[in-house]
Amino acid sequence: MVDDKYTIRRATLKDAVDIREVLKTWLIESPHNFGTANNKKLLDNIIFYIRDSFVIVVVNKKNVIVGTLGASLDDTWYTDQKFLRMLWIHVLPKCRNFKVVRSMMVVLTEYAKSIKKPLIIETIQGKDMDRKHKLFMKLGSSFLGGTYGFFI
Repeated sequence: MVDDKYTIRRATLKDAVDIREVLKTWLIESPHNFGTANNKKLLDNIIFYIRDSFVIVVVNKKNVIVGTLGASLDDTWYTDQKFLRMLWIHVLPKCRNFKVVRSMMVVLTEYAKSIKKPLIIETIQGKDMDRKHKLFMKLGSSFLGGTYGFFI
């Protein structure tokens, strides 16, 4: 539970379309032009991650999804050691605050501990990257590097 306004729970397949609509607002916020959302591809991936990975949602008192986080067990191209990779984290702008994001991250880190895997958070693009960096540092993460892009 986040507070008296919001609750966090594991996503179900019934949530997939609503999660897609929330995540589509993230694309609009991005300062980089990655085009418009492919509704089918986005929905197919959300369904896959709900079934096979870890997806949570933040719901308000009316049971409307206002935020979501997804993570998947993964490895790298150079080793077989598994880790939990955060795929996305997004809260609708009107509901966004530190308490909601922190609560989602607590749920995610507890899940990582329960499966005894390190958690890797990659914020590959978006606005307010400095603010995101400070947020994850405040939550106790270690800074491992960065992702850079040349948009030509």
